[in-house]
Amino acid sequence: MYYAPHILQKQSAKAVTYDGYGRAVRDDSAGEWDTVCRCRCDRNGTKEFKTDNGGVYRPDFHIVCEGNVELEAGMRVRCLDNGEVKAEGVVYRPQTYNLLPYTEVWI
Repeated sequence: MYYAPHILQKQSAKAVTYDGYGRAVRDDSAGEWDTVCRCRCDRNGTKEFKTDNGGVYRPDFHIVCEGNVELEAGMRVRCLDNGEVKAEGVVYRPQTYNLLPYTEVWI
């Protein structure tokens, strides 16, 4: 990519802890942020996705990353611009391509 001024980070999953009775304990603290790659983050203008059951999803941001990055739908990511959070959200639709070495993410 020729223009990648931002940094993409993903939130690591926290380990599940259990109480004395073997029940999972809810932990609301946020996980650590791991740097993934350089990226470009743009505000979404008009793009919308229609789900199979007729719902409409309008993502706020479109992120393009260097290389084929392993991201899954439902992961929490953020985009940093000079150390400040430019965008943060849940991955809706990650796409990697066979020929071009980049990944598209909608959040």
